Amino acid sequence: MDSGRARTVKGMRSALALLLGAAALAAAASGAAATTPKVTQLILRASQVGPGYVLFQRMDGHGVKTQVTLDLCGNDYPSETLRVTRLQTNYLHRGTTTGISNEVVTYRPGGAAQAMREVIRHATNCPTSPVPSGVQGVPSLTYKITRVQDPHLLKGYLAVRVHVSGVVKGKRVSDVWYAVYQRRGDVFSGVYSFGSLASVQSQLRLCLHAAEQSAQNLRNGGAAPSGPTA
Repeated sequence: MDSGRARTVKGMRSALALLLGAAALAAAASGAAATTPKVTQLILRASQVGPGYVLFQRMDGHGVKTQVTLDLCGNDYPSETLRVTRLQTNYLHRGTTTGISNEVVTYRPGGAAQAMREVIRHATNCPTSPVPSGVQGVPSLTYKITRVQDPHLLKGYLAVRVHVSGVVKGKRVSDVWYAVYQRRGDVFSGVYSFGSLASVQSQLRLCLHAAEQSAQNLRNGGAAPSGPTA
């Protein structure tokens, strides 16, 4: 075989190898997308939060465009650009101010793991000085973050007590809530509590219980557990 023909054959083989490689990558990405459960399958059911709790849709709960997932102690989270789908819902109970919010997000490959690293780093290194809130009209606030332990959550989880304080429109504010962040594969779940300062212990119990149920949803891939959820 002359040298010119050899170069041509070699070039064709290289081009074919590149095409096959690209096809394999596309097939793998398609397969990963097909096996990633939908956020609607993974979001908490009201019965998982507790008896009497009702699920409420949020006006800002659908999609990633113009919506933020991670803003714990700052808003510098590069993983926000890797989000693909997002659903956030609230859970309320008549007669109590203690509620829960669950946010489930799917990411591009590796994005959920990056999000976990980022939020853990923010929680660990949060400064004692005020931090920009990232919310229009809300000034810089001070965050005091304390880790919380729960052996029933997914490996690598982050559970925290957040005490936020500052001055908003000339008025001093102080609030406490809990947040639990978990991920499985490229799916990320955040469970957040809200309520009054008098309900801090109730918030903790409710938030950890809801986070444990969210861990079950992530483990089961959206399938309803065979046993009781409470």
